[in-house]
Amino acid sequence: MAKVRKNKRAHYWEVDYRDLFGNRKVKGGFKTKVDAENFYANTLSRIQTGEISGNNKMTFREGAEIFMRLHASKKCKPNTIKGYQGYLKNHLLPYFGKMKLTEITSLAINEFIAQELETGRKNSTVNKYKKLMSQIFSFMIDNEVIVRNPLARIKSLREEKSEEVCALSTQEVQILLAKTKQVYPDFYPLLFTAIFTGLRQGELMALTWDSINWVKRQITVDKNYTHGRIGTPKTGKIRKVDMSLELVKVLKEWRLACPKGEKNLLFPNGEGEYQDANNMIKRRYKPALNRAGINYIKFHGLRHTYASLLLANGVPMKYVQHQLGHSSIKMTMDLYTHLLPETNEQCVNALDNIVEKTQEVVEIRKFGT
Repeated sequence: MAKVRKNKRAHYWEVDYRDLFGNRKVKGGFKTKVDAENFYANTLSRIQTGEISGNNKMTFREGAEIFMRLHASKKCKPNTIKGYQGYLKNHLLPYFGKMKLTEITSLAINEFIAQELETGRKNSTVNKYKKLMSQIFSFMIDNEVIVRNPLARIKSLREEKSEEVCALSTQEVQILLAKTKQVYPDFYPLLFTAIFTGLRQGELMALTWDSINWVKRQITVDKNYTHGRIGTPKTGKIRKVDMSLELVKVLKEWRLACPKGEKNLLFPNGEGEYQDANNMIKRRYKPALNRAGINYIKFHGLRHTYASLLLANGVPMKYVQHQLGHSSIKMTMDLYTHLLPETNEQCVNALDNIVEKTQEVVEIRKFGT
């Protein structure tokens, strides 16, 4: 409990308070009680928001805890927070935890990077550790705890190109849907929607019936459900995804059989509550693939499947980008242009038509009257 009191010996007012770590601090020299109270109010506000730490001997562990509590918990999505917690617990804190922020040098960080690479960590994984550390140091600089970021001049490691995305073929989609409708009719609408909209798993779980515009045949994607929490879509932006006529038909039929609940969910569990994604994968998605005789691909592969089906049917890449909610056309092209080499071949061979038509023109001019 902070106290504003008058020092009878020195004849000035002083503030007795505790800093961010619970350490007792006394600040004196105020001529009036109002000056002391104003100082305390300002200091308390800055402590609560992390602007000052009151401790110039802060360790990396303490700094990481403050970063997670004051920044990550408010600005990052649940998946990101979970990832950060894992990086800290299993890698960063065991190495840097007891070191003071001011003691951590670029050399120490390079030693850590070398050690992680020797244990078999991928470059992309080590880059994630480095990025989180840099964020922690930048946060502390912004809040006047330290003045230097030792990672500022350390370049990220070169990352190998991502492996090709996995997607189901048209025939596999047909077999999977037919078998699922027969064996798991309660899962069929969710599977159908995933394949024919490209929505992410968390976006599907968060859908409500009022997300659907039956007249315009569109789904408004404005929320995401992961780790028991509702949040915004991955990009943070709302998008509208077009529905095919067949998808509209499937969802209208499903609406009659869908378990009812206060949340008005499109794909709830049997009690009308949010469905557990891991349970859905274990009890429905994997068994459905097995029943259809299809090798396992991640649920996210259905999103890739949607993109590949659109491209296979001549849909422009720009439209695919819009439907998937990618931030740039480059991202969409980098992911999917390699999925359909036969389509690319057809496009190149289409140039032969120019030669054929040129020859026809020459013949007309040569033999025409």
